Amino acid sequence: MSRVSVERLQIREGMLVVGVDGSQIGKVKECRSTDFLVDRRLRRDVYVPFDAVQEITDDRVVLSIPGDAVSAMPWARPSL
Repeated sequence: MSRVSVERLQIREGMLVVGVDGSQIGKVKECRSTDFLVDRRLRRDVYVPFDAVQEITDDRVVLSIPGDAVSAMPWARPSL
């Protein structure tokens, strides 16, 4: 899988976040310097590092992993 260079300004609050399989994960709640907080409905929010992003379109962020793998990632706390 190829990774894109992601800059903080490319990701905006309210953007839809989906897995590489197209499954919906949540919406961007906050952008930080090395990661962004994803609001997941009925689940714990996660801090996704920018290097986990595969693609960014006008209104969506596509991660490099399937949506059902997000809960298994160590993203419950913000990166230092």
